[in-house]
Amino acid sequence: MKIVHIITRLFKGGAEENTLMTCLYQASCGHDVTLIYGPDNLAFALYAHLKNTLRFILAPSLRRQINPVHDFIGLMGLIALLRELKPDVVHTHTSKAGILGRLAAKCAGVPHVVHSVHIVSFINAPAYARVIYLAAERFASFFTDLFLHVSYGTLCAYADAKIGVKKPHRVVYSGMDLNKFTAAYAPKSWRELLNVPPEAQKPRVILMLAALEPRKQPLRFIDGFACSTKPGDPIRLLIAGEGPLKSKIDQKVKELGLDDRVVQLGYSAEPERLIALADVGVLASVREGLPRVVVQYLAGRCPAIVSDIDGIDEIVANGINGLVIPSLDAADVAKAAVGILRDPERLNILKQGAVRTSVDAWSFPSMFTALDNSYSLLDSDDAECRALASNA
Repeated sequence: MKIVHIITRLFKGGAEENTLMTCLYQASCGHDVTLIYGPDNLAFALYAHLKNTLRFILAPSLRRQINPVHDFIGLMGLIALLRELKPDVVHTHTSKAGILGRLAAKCAGVPHVVHSVHIVSFINAPAYARVIYLAAERFASFFTDLFLHVSYGTLCAYADAKIGVKKPHRVVYSGMDLNKFTAAYAPKSWRELLNVPPEAQKPRVILMLAALEPRKQPLRFIDGFACSTKPGDPIRLLIAGEGPLKSKIDQKVKELGLDDRVVQLGYSAEPERLIALADVGVLASVREGLPRVVVQYLAGRCPAIVSDIDGIDEIVANGINGLVIPSLDAADVAKAAVGILRDPERLNILKQGAVRTSVDAWSFPSMFTALDNSYSLLDSDDAECRALASNA
């Protein structure tokens, strides 16, 4: 089978990693797999070693931001590419690539179109944006044969919004190498990493593993952290990730006098070791699909302190293996994270809960089995499957 995947950007984030692993798995099964990607926040160097396994094609006008000119050019370019490649399946990922890619597949006469919902673009969006996103998603649903969701939360959001009501929807949890996190150990150089003098004990550590972009709210999180700590506190906020807000984070840390308590690492090739070092992991997004990083925190026996986003209860049990803060204000998440570090008894309860949490549903074998089962629907006229999808 010839399969073409389309994604807006190649970035070191959850949707991108999920897409790459899907491509690699399908290639390992003997399929002819191509990945078309856009130029925004390009991190192709991280994936260049895969070019002998997958075919990568850069689509220069497939940009993340809405721009009528670029979008039209991008659409025309995708149509031309798909007519040339003649795939059996086009599988789109993320919002912009999902809209343009599905329309291009329809125009190019591709037999089957699959769309993976990694995040719900119209959740917690401004009113005008919500109207646009909903209209675009409903329009694109007419050209979609199968929806794959990273969580039941995204599936329910699409059902509530009546998107693709007569099409099959399936949940395929985002797989990862869980053993890497369960067997990890903290870096031996933790003192240098955390700016801790030789004679001092290890401080409590809050870890934020995230793409540094607005929906993750790192700047607002730092505001809450600043309000909750003071100079000399044995607490560190460790930020690991890249993104457009990185320089603004550095500036805010200096402005608020947090250099002694906040460490920004940039991209980390060994996130599992940072999780092993941390006492809690945080996520303060305004919207997600089901964030892989929270699964990784818990796989590494690290409690998760998270904002109350749709679907998060599929992995975080409030008060058992983490805290779900009833707020989308990242400052509230920061205050709760600091608060739990100051309460050793509650922190220990959450750590024990994290140890007992099963994350097997997010293993690679589970993901690939669910993916194969879902793809089998493309050649099926199973009325029961479609009825279940429409009533989900």
